[in-house]
This record gives sequence, structure tokens and C-alpha cells, in this order.
Amino acid sequence: MYNHTLRNQIVTGSWTLPVIACLALVLWMLPDVTSVSLWGGLALTGAVTYVVMEINNRFQLLRIRSRMMSSTYLFLTLLCPLLHTWHPHMLALLCYALAYALLFASYQQAHPEGYVFHTFLLLGMGSLLFPPLLIAGVGYWVSMLFQLRVMSWRSFAASLLGVLTPFWLWTVWLLWHADVERLPALFMQAWPAWPPAYFSLTLPQLVTVGTIAFYLLLAFIYLCRNAYNDKIRTRMLIYVIVTQQVLLLAGMLLLPQAVHTQFRLFLLNSSLLIAHHMSLARGRLFDLWFYLSLLLLVALGVFNYLCHAGWLPHIVSCHPLQGITLCLPSC
Repeated sequence: MYNHTLRNQIVTGSWTLPVIACLALVLWMLPDVTSVSLWGGLALTGAVTYVVMEINNRFQLLRIRSRMMSSTYLFLTLLCPLLHTWHPHMLALLCYALAYALLFASYQQAHPEGYVFHTFLLLGMGSLLFPPLLIAGVGYWVSMLFQLRVMSWRSFAASLLGVLTPFWLWTVWLLWHADVERLPALFMQAWPAWPPAYFSLTLPQLVTVGTIAFYLLLAFIYLCRNAYNDKIRTRMLIYVIVTQQVLLLAGMLLLPQAVHTQFRLFLLNSSLLIAHHMSLARGRLFDLWFYLSLLLLVALGVFNYLCHAGWLPHIVSCHPLQGITLCLPSC
């Protein structure tokens, strides 16, 4: 009886991802079907969703046949209309997702230098668009040393060569055009002055980040209690994701000014852990929590869409505070 519940059909069904994709196509383009920016955002999000699906298929992060990781990422992204429009930083997100696939492929390889080089090459390419992404490289090194067991002087040199290659090529391009000042300016703009401007966050952003963080906490608790059920290889790969999650949480706390891009990375990483929890947890009470979570997340999406469309003027009002726009509940 349990294997035929609606939740089990959602988790293991091959129709889940196509249904969410069709729903995303409608809601994504509903504001303006002729918008090139929305079509571009949808295309990049679709590419990242496909990469997540391939990562799950190739490395078996879920011990059941399921497309929940890609479905969860697309569903959570659909709930955030601010993430729908095209932005160059979305290419950094795609590089980050592709880097995961290559990094996972290096697991306990006798000669991992090629995988490591291309992993950090993608990281360097993404960092040209969003320099704080370089912090992910620290997490990669930690994972190469402890989880993936591929750290050596050769792989470390390959990582340095890979991450520096895009910057070398871009520096040559800037020298050719006598515009070298753009390189230091890129990093200066990416690291704003201290202290972090938390007041720049809006109410929908705070509610969305808080909700995802809550489900992420539940996923962490489940992982700590049930990690032994997974194979050692799967556990190590999941721990790589957890290592990156810690760095992304730190990045969101230190750089709230870049929350638009930081949250894209945070949402991608969180989707993998949340899907792992939602797919593998068992029990009738958890079935009820699964259905309740769907309702809560749909309510979050409705709230975000109404705020984005400006249809909640009496609930959310924006007030200037020392030159920064702060979104607070109306009195």
C-alpha cells in the first residue's frame, strides 16, 4: 500500500519532471511571451536542470530511480519570479553545475588531473562573470583531499592551471585592447565595503531564503541520521555538496548585496540536498509532511508572484532607509 501512495508516484514517476517543465513554460512566459530576457532565462534554467538530471543519473545520488533532484531545482526556481529574467551571472551558475559533474567523475581516479583541470577551468570561467565564485575552489580542494581522495601535487597544480587559464586569456585580450584596468575593477566591484548591507534585502527575498534554509536544515538532520543507508561513494559525493553548501551560506551572509546571484547558487545546491531528503525519507507521517510542504511551497510561490506583480501594496510596502530600499510589512 505504501509503495502506491501519491508521494511515491511523484518521487519515482517519470512524468514529474515533464509536468513541472510544462508548468514552468506557462508561468515563466506568462508576463510577456515576447520577452527575450525571459526566454533566455528559461533556456539557461533548462540547461542547468538537464545538467542536474545527468549528475543524478550518472552518479546515482539517489538510491531509487527518480528525477526528484532536477524536478526540485526547477520547481524551486519556478517559485522565484525574480530569477526568471536573463542575467549574465546565469552562465556562472551553468559553469558551477558542469563543474560538479567533472569533480564527481574524479572520485578515486588514479589519474584525476584531467577532470580536476576542467573542473577548475569551468570555475575560472564562471568567476570571470561572478568573482566570489572563486571561493568554491576552496571547497573543491577540501573535497579532493577528504571525500574524493584525489589530492596530490599534480592535481593541485592542475587545479591552479585550470582556474588561472581564463584569467590569463582575458588579460591578454585586455592588453590587446589597452584596457587592463577592467581586471582589478571587476574584483573591486564584486567585494563591496564592510559591513554587509542586510537592509538591501526585500521581504520576498527574506521569506524565500528563510523557507529554503528551513528545508535545508531538515535535509541536514536527515542526512546526519541516515547517511549510513547510502553507499560509501554516494555518501562522499553528498558530503562534497554539503561542503559547498557551507561556503554558500557563508557567502550569502558576507555578501548580501549579491544576493541575486548568490541565491541562484544557493538554490541549486540546496535542491540536491532537499531532494535527497524528500525522496528517501520514509513513514506515513512523512507522507503527510510531504503534502503539507507542497502546499507551503505553492503558497510561497503565490506570495512571490503577487509581490513581483505589485498586487500586494497593503501587505508589502517599500521604505527608503539611509539610501537603501528596505521592504517591510505595512503597519
